[in-house]
Amino acid sequence: MLKLIKYEFIKKYKSAIIALIASAVLNLFLFTKGVAGSSIFLVFFPMVMAVVYISDIIKMYSDDLNKRSGYMLFMTPNSGYEIIVSKLITAVIEGLSILLIYFIYVLINGAYIIYISGAEINFNEIIITVDKLVSGSFGFNLAHVFMFLLTALLFLISFITTVYTAMTIRKSIFSEIKFGGFLSFLIFIVLNWAISYVSSEVYNLLTPYYNSFSMSRPTATELVYIMMPINIWSIAQSIILTFFSGYLLENKINL
Repeated sequence: MLKLIKYEFIKKYKSAIIALIASAVLNLFLFTKGVAGSSIFLVFFPMVMAVVYISDIIKMYSDDLNKRSGYMLFMTPNSGYEIIVSKLITAVIEGLSILLIYFIYVLINGAYIIYISGAEINFNEIIITVDKLVSGSFGFNLAHVFMFLLTALLFLISFITTVYTAMTIRKSIFSEIKFGGFLSFLIFIVLNWAISYVSSEVYNLLTPYYNSFSMSRPTATELVYIMMPINIWSIAQSIILTFFSGYLLENKINL
């Protein structure tokens, strides 16, 4: 499985380097706009990267299922479970890497803001400065930001597993049916509707759990507990759909 993960990263390292260089150049350009430019970068960088991240992860699996270049992957002595789990692990590592890069940009922009203000730069001051900037502009602090980002990452991964499952069903159970792209989309819609229905029923059972929190302005600690059921559900959904897709790849795939 480690070879499969390594193979995935070898395929995308060039595009990753290009994206990193582009974001660094953009950040340097926004430095010329002062504090406002740094703030814009810190707000919109994770949003843009989320779109790029989803597109990249979905394309990675779609190419393996639908292009000739992907046939070699399924001819290797790896089970369907290993293939799909390796792709999910790749997605997790890639997502965590984006969070790490964002944290580095937080430090860089925080240091820049302190520098132009004429204060002495140290690690604690960087975090405090960025925290105050976020708190003053948006009403929450960095702990809230990273908790939201972690939850968003888990949600995106669970979302990606629904896309993977829809594509896998189309290439296995319904492989002989025409209009594959449209059928994959319909399967994706039905799958997400079913998951949303189950999710709403689960969350209704948990409603009393939230009554003890200040939902209008929760603290960072409260936010961890508020997000915990959502995160657990995202993880459980990802595991279930990943192994279901693995079963189809192992037993039903028709390339």
